[in-house]
Amino acid sequence: MLSKTEFCEENNTLQQVDPKKTMETTLQKLRALKSRISELRAHFEELQTRIEDQSGSRCDECGRAIAQGEEVEAKNFGERVRHYHRECFQKLWLQ
Repeated sequence: MLSKTEFCEENNTLQQVDPKKTMETTLQKLRALKSRISELRAHFEELQTRIEDQSGSRCDECGRAIAQGEEVEAKNFGERVRHYHRECFQKLWLQ
């Protein structure tokens, strides 16, 4: 019966596995994982609201925040609006 036995490497012997103990251990691990998922979800939502609350846009080239008055918007038909710093846009335009 391989399903109910476990090989103990320390003693090099086969020992009976207690199904109740295994189930309790598995349930404890499951509860810990569920708790961790809840913590991560709350942290993600907090970060998401922070990003949404930021008033400025982010540069599509360098990823930094763009100060008011320094933003250049590039629009193409059928594509999304892209936001750039003036300096980043000039570098792209000159390439």
